Amino acid sequence: MQFIEKTPIETGFAEVFAQRVAPQLDALEAKRAELRKAGWRNFGITMVVGAVLGGALAIWSDLVIGIIVVVFFLIPAFAIRGSQSKKWSGEVAETVMPAVCDFLGDVQYDRKAANSFSATQAKEMGLVRGFDHARLEDHMTGTWRGTGFEMVEAKLTTRTKSNSSSNESTVFQGLLFRISLPHPAPTRILIARNFGRTLNKLASFFASDKTRGMPRIETGHVEFEKDFELHAKSPDGVLDYLPPAFLDNLTAIGAAEAEGGTSGMVAAFEGTDFWLALSRTKPFLEMAKINEPVDKITEELHGVFDDMALVRRIIDRLHG
Repeated sequence: MQFIEKTPIETGFAEVFAQRVAPQLDALEAKRAELRKAGWRNFGITMVVGAVLGGALAIWSDLVIGIIVVVFFLIPAFAIRGSQSKKWSGEVAETVMPAVCDFLGDVQYDRKAANSFSATQAKEMGLVRGFDHARLEDHMTGTWRGTGFEMVEAKLTTRTKSNSSSNESTVFQGLLFRISLPHPAPTRILIARNFGRTLNKLASFFASDKTRGMPRIETGHVEFEKDFELHAKSPDGVLDYLPPAFLDNLTAIGAAEAEGGTSGMVAAFEGTDFWLALSRTKPFLEMAKINEPVDKITEELHGVFDDMALVRRIIDRLHG
């Protein structure tokens, strides 16, 4: 099996794939078959339990209740089967990502990322609203063009209670970045979405982190102002720090890299850190599906490299 290089970031990886990844594919395929079989077995066991309980209730109590119980058991059954898919993704990541990271150079990967990135800091910077639970995966750290970075896939949720029920809603789903700056920002700065005058005032009023409540600075940049508002703790030196050409680049990042364009981007500056949130619903660094044979990985790897190139494109724009 060969890896066909298609994009500049992949140039030279075919040899690495042949030496480090291809020899392990047979073992991975055996593991996939094992996990897939276990997933269906556990699914079947769960549904048998549901069918027994539902059948008993249908006979001794009510047919409708019995059917409801059987249907209800579909939820844990699919969840149990899905857990095998997650194990499979982990197996592939542990096999493939070290080779990818070594090839790219000065890049580290942590799939679980539970404690390696602070989503709380992202909230304090104003990138996301308040949340109760953070699910973080696929944490990447490294350097590009001498610039340090880290990025992580995040799903942030909040739970609301009403009478006896509880509902969970998604606050943010996408990618969070922290990128080193060569020159420190003169003050805390927030690049917030422009919702329109009325909604902007409401957003400032309800901003739990108070960043949107910071004074707004008029940039005089028509294209930037259509999509964003610039807020800063102090106005001194902000427009010198963010000249029109740099605002052009920030707008281009949102337009090119966030789902939904600029409406899916929020950014902030503090000290030597540039913070960025890009909305994204499609999977990040996804390289294997449990129902597909392992030889499909050669195609999936192109998506992985494209995801890895994302932070490079962002840093390139920041450098101008």
